[in-house]
Amino acid sequence: MSQINVNRIKDSNEGAPDFPSGVNVSGITSTVTLGVTNLNPTNVNVSGVVTATTLDGNLLATGTPTLGLGVTINTSGINISGVATAGIVSATTLYGDGTNITGIALSIAPLNYNPAVGGLIVGSGTGIGITFNQGVKAGSGNVTLSIANAGVAGTVVENFGVGNSVTYSNGDTITITPTSSLDAKQTYHLSYPSGAFTNIGGDVSYVGTAYTFITVGGQLWMWGMNQSGQLGLNNTTQYSSPVQIPGNGWSSTMSVEDGGTSCAIKTNGELWVWGSNSRGQLGQNQAEAQLAKVSSPVQIPGTTWAFASAAQGDPGGSILAVKTDGTMWVWGNNQTVNGLGLNNNTLYSSPVQLGSDTTWVSAEGGKFVRYGLKTDGTLWVWGSNTYGTLGLNQALPTKVSSPVQIPGTTWATVSSGNYATLATKTDGTLWSWGSNGPGVLGLGNRNDHKSSPTQVPGTTWPTTRNKLTNYSGNFAGAIKTDGTLWTWGRDGWGNLGHGSTGTYQSSPTQVPGTTWKSVAQSGWDTLATKTDGTLWGFGTQGYGQLGVNNRTQYNSPVQALGGNWNVVAHIRQSGSSMAHKEV
Repeated sequence: MSQINVNRIKDSNEGAPDFPSGVNVSGITSTVTLGVTNLNPTNVNVSGVVTATTLDGNLLATGTPTLGLGVTINTSGINISGVATAGIVSATTLYGDGTNITGIALSIAPLNYNPAVGGLIVGSGTGIGITFNQGVKAGSGNVTLSIANAGVAGTVVENFGVGNSVTYSNGDTITITPTSSLDAKQTYHLSYPSGAFTNIGGDVSYVGTAYTFITVGGQLWMWGMNQSGQLGLNNTTQYSSPVQIPGNGWSSTMSVEDGGTSCAIKTNGELWVWGSNSRGQLGQNQAEAQLAKVSSPVQIPGTTWAFASAAQGDPGGSILAVKTDGTMWVWGNNQTVNGLGLNNNTLYSSPVQLGSDTTWVSAEGGKFVRYGLKTDGTLWVWGSNTYGTLGLNQALPTKVSSPVQIPGTTWATVSSGNYATLATKTDGTLWSWGSNGPGVLGLGNRNDHKSSPTQVPGTTWPTTRNKLTNYSGNFAGAIKTDGTLWTWGRDGWGNLGHGSTGTYQSSPTQVPGTTWKSVAQSGWDTLATKTDGTLWGFGTQGYGQLGVNNRTQYNSPVQALGGNWNVVAHIRQSGSSMAHKEV
């Protein structure tokens, strides 16, 4: 028998019959019950069942599956009572063409863009990255970087091949790096084509994306005294107007110290130094006899530098630097005041880690003392204690050769001169200690030295770097939160900007204006930028350090050449100037 066409199927005892192999059941078009014990034990073809509601029996193919009561067949498919058919994620085999199956493979989606969509990146050949929501491998096609034209791709700058089946683990950032610096102040269009990446299995392709970002240029400019090549211009020529150090990838973390050594960090985490190497402070593992000076930037090994400061010394300076992992590294002069904090007086001409702490944020140094700030708001000091410079309530001139904590846990920023220190807390208060001969402590008097932090009146003092400065313990300046600039101390050459010379101001006095952005002092002059990108200076300038293309003395602010100025550096060098631009 090859075919049975009936409306009701039962055996002679009104029970469920067995169907032999090869039975073809078809044509059942109304609501009927298939009451069978074994349906398709080997090769039964059931077709045409369009409205049957119950299947009771075993369907045997290569195994022994059982589909019994609770299995409903209708036009929507098979429903099994009490069995969850959604969310099955570990199945290994799928039979059928899968035409209408969805949700089996997770689509590839970006989790993070660097730079962000529409964001900013310094135009310096910095890596451009994308991170996906799963592990991927390279597919086919080229990533295209072009100049944006009204938000869409214009002139192609560079194409980047995605490789051949290169695998990236989940969380990896896939980076492309332009072979040359990008133009500053330019909008770029970046396109990842469809299929450029696939999932690890290779059966799901990234649908592709395109977006724009904007470049800004981090430029470093220097001028003034240059006897040690500290201007980084490959010569020892003095300049009375700003000259750019090559490159557009400089960050605003930079400084130059009194011995003529400069340092600066690039946006890609590189640290560069130049100028005097009188105590191995260039960090090239070469002492002065081998490498006296370098007039162009040279790199310190590593690409995870986050902060660096050139500190004064006698004779010669040192470098204090912090990496992104919170470790501090020091090198250079350590023989006079134990300024490296390593509990010895050994000179080091290459970076040495200071302790094992991983919570350092920044460090600053005057001529005889060093300070470090940690992430918990604590302030640490080491070096010489002349005039109570260490702030530890000790008047005697002692030395501390490793970091010691100054009381308090809310310190925000610090600036140190030769024998006087200024620091602010997160609540906007300003504190000072050390020598007060010229009234640099800002306490309304002179010659009243302080061996522990003493508050200067006011609660709107700055809590960020580049807004507090103190040169040589002779005069100081700070920008309050309302944008006003205040200076005090010795006004020997108009360096306080108050329109006078040869006076002393023992309390902070305002310099005209309310849009000041950053301030720094060097020798007997002051430099400051405003929020409109202008740069201003006042005081003496025997080396042209005010940047106005002359050597005239000014006792009120005069505008320097150029525009788009961002911040002036922490300047410890008498007669040398350094400033940063974002263009």
